[in-house]
Amino acid sequence: MAKARVRGLEGLNGLLRSDWETIISQACLGRENTYIATQYFLEGVLQVDIGAALNLGRSTISKRLPQILDKLELTAKKLGYLNH
Repeated sequence: MAKARVRGLEGLNGLLRSDWETIISQACLGRENTYIATQYFLEGVLQVDIGAALNLGRSTISKRLPQILDKLELTAKKLGYLNH
């Protein structure tokens, strides 16, 4: 399986996997979006493969990612992983 090129993580680069796991679990994303975040940001799975696993199209995954990332950034700020 090919690896995804993850974009949009400028402020969150350099975090440990355990930090990411904490942020994702604390973000209250819901089951599907938590799966999407884990697969895309931690595992580097392609959007098309995530969509196939959830019986969704790649475009649906693509449309959800910005909202997921916003919640992850907000949670990271609340948890003290981001300073701004």
